[in-house]
Amino acid sequence: MKSYTTPLPNFLRYLSLVSLFIMMSQEPQTELLQAAASGERRAQLALYQLCYPVLISTARRYYHNSDEQMTVVNNAFVKVIQYLNNYETGRFLSWVKRIISNEIIDEYRRNKRYNELYRFDAPVEERGAPDFQTDQVFSQEQLQRMLLCLSEPARLVFNLFAIEGYSHKEIAQKLGVTEETSKWHTKMARKKLRELIEQTHEQSSQRSVG
Repeated sequence: MKSYTTPLPNFLRYLSLVSLFIMMSQEPQTELLQAAASGERRAQLALYQLCYPVLISTARRYYHNSDEQMTVVNNAFVKVIQYLNNYETGRFLSWVKRIISNEIIDEYRRNKRYNELYRFDAPVEERGAPDFQTDQVFSQEQLQRMLLCLSEPARLVFNLFAIEGYSHKEIAQKLGVTEETSKWHTKMARKKLRELIEQTHEQSSQRSVG
């Protein structure tokens, strides 16, 4: 299992940079995009295979359930096909990633419990505890599991802020909440991740002693 030695406060940024590099190196041919946009099934299948790693890796950071993951993946790909004629050459998979991020936001907003989950305002201290640091090695799978341990709103906001690169102002506009709400959920996510890291560190120490 591949592991990363990057300090944890930077691991999300590190993974995003790796993902971005992959995206930039896989620009599909114009002929493929035109054929897919015109409804050519084989071209759409080829494009789906190209897009799938980006779509599913994004979905897995937000959803536990594989059915939910595939629902948002397929819905996002439908929109990729619908909006192909609007795509301008350059960084195709970054464009695809933006589409699935927006689809995930829309899916959360369709949730009947949306108002209960997200419309919570609380004061946020600007000077909180410093970002956690660790020398412990985590696999990408472990880091993904940690993200899925966050509450639904904290996971959504933290993914958008720390991984997708949205500002709190942009998140607030997309979710229909205040910037303070976005900051509060980010703070709660960092707190939970810190606890999970400490637990993992303690378990690793106990195993090494045993």
